[in-house]
Amino acid sequence: MANGIKTNISVLFHADDFGMNIPQSKRILDCSDICGGEGILNSLSVMANSPAFNECADLLEPYMDRIHVALHVNVVEGPCVADPKDIPLLVDDNGIFKLSFAQMLFMSWFSNKQIKHDLHTQLVCEVGAQLDRFLSRWPQMKSRLRIDSHQHFHLIPTLFRAVLEVISDRKCTLEYMRIPAEPLSPFVATPSIWMKIPAINWVKHWLLNYLWRLDKKRFPEYFTRSAVFCGINFSGHMTPERVFPVYQHFVRYAEKRNMQLEMLFHPGGFDDVSLALNPRLTGFIDFYTSPFRFEEARSLKEFAKMNGDSSTHAGE
Repeated sequence: MANGIKTNISVLFHADDFGMNIPQSKRILDCSDICGGEGILNSLSVMANSPAFNECADLLEPYMDRIHVALHVNVVEGPCVADPKDIPLLVDDNGIFKLSFAQMLFMSWFSNKQIKHDLHTQLVCEVGAQLDRFLSRWPQMKSRLRIDSHQHFHLIPTLFRAVLEVISDRKCTLEYMRIPAEPLSPFVATPSIWMKIPAINWVKHWLLNYLWRLDKKRFPEYFTRSAVFCGINFSGHMTPERVFPVYQHFVRYAEKRNMQLEMLFHPGGFDDVSLALNPRLTGFIDFYTSPFRFEEARSLKEFAKMNGDSSTHAGE
């Protein structure tokens, strides 16, 4: 039960971007009573390409068996893990990722056959390097791999195929993959929040749902290895005032499909912009330093207070 709503399904209260730097990672753990903090957070995903990966992994190590941990595939921000010479389409001369979502999507759809082939090959190389680094730290995750991606890039079909190829090549057992195709009906059922959804988020909502329709034939295990997802329309603004009214409708939607529910938050944030993976990406910096990071942390802590026991869904 969370927010006073009884349910038999598993609810993942998830935070992305763990491992980017130590201050952000500590703020994320502070939203989980499982990890010694105060909040309902019971799932997070780790950036293996971060220079701070090992130090942040040390922070997480004591809780690995009590909280869900996923690999946060990142091909958009910061340094690559593979040799930059092997992935020139993805990175600049300094080995820093250079493609936006739109650029990668355009390249994968409208380039010539050779570039499309090279893009896929280089994505396999980089995703494989990130997964190898993740598994070198936590080899036990090979038998229960959980995976998602930064900015939901993995729904771009060529990257979706690359991720599945890497998982198969390394003989990992996939326990969970995020599919950020948010349903519409919970929002339709909550008129009070319609005006609180930015127009750009409706565009993201439509695009990700469209891409998922292209990908879904490759992932027939969706109903058993993924979840109903919430976190696009309120992306960056998962505040109590927005999330609480719609939450009950997401629970009911997931129950009807006998699926898990994933609620995505970004409760980290930091003040020192030099700690960002790429300080030149001003849009990302604005996001990480926004006061809404604290508001999203407040949501996770308020959920815990209303639930009475924030660890109810952990490990289910």
